[in-house]
Amino acid sequence: MAAPNAEPSTELSSLTERAYAELEQMIATLELRPGAFVSEAELCERLGIGRTPVREAMQRLAREHLLQIMPRRGCVVADCRFGEELNVIEVRRPLELVVARGAAARATADQRHRFAAIADAMFDALEKGDFDAFAQLDAEFNQLCLVACGNPIAASMMRLISTQNRRFWFMHHRRTLPREGVESHVDIARAIAAGDADQAVKATERLLAYVEDLARHSPVA
Repeated sequence: MAAPNAEPSTELSSLTERAYAELEQMIATLELRPGAFVSEAELCERLGIGRTPVREAMQRLAREHLLQIMPRRGCVVADCRFGEELNVIEVRRPLELVVARGAAARATADQRHRFAAIADAMFDALEKGDFDAFAQLDAEFNQLCLVACGNPIAASMMRLISTQNRRFWFMHHRRTLPREGVESHVDIARAIAAGDADQAVKATERLLAYVEDLARHSPVA
């Protein structure tokens, strides 16, 4: 009797993942701004997805502290305050250093080749001022780091704060490409490609110092 239920269950899971991915993107890029109220019905209409997968995606985002669900009303996009950003950076620092060192030490030959290509493409995007190209490369770079580091626990924990990291970036930079931030990404990618764990850590520390300094001097209102 289990077989007839397999396909609907798979379909529901796929729709839930789609709803989550689209809502996460809307929150990270500030299409849904902090403090915004949205109803479940509105989200269903905007996404073109039914209530059950949208509700499950909302509950997942609530567990990640990105939404506050209002029973029988909808949800509020979580606020994004100065102190919260510093808290995220505090958690991010040791995790990201573990990921960078692990990726440099354990990446496969194919992964190293891809890191080198990403570094070159990121630098090219910076020179052209192509924000969309960099954003796509950055998403691929982050995911590749989590796979290459060989530490699923660190990778899982980094994924929990990845949306917050992206949201802070959009709040501070909108769609501009700061040279210091992008060049730090390029240096990390090149160090991992070369298998230089110490240099990967140094470049990561430089990026994190830049992010923290930015947060301290540009607090979110």
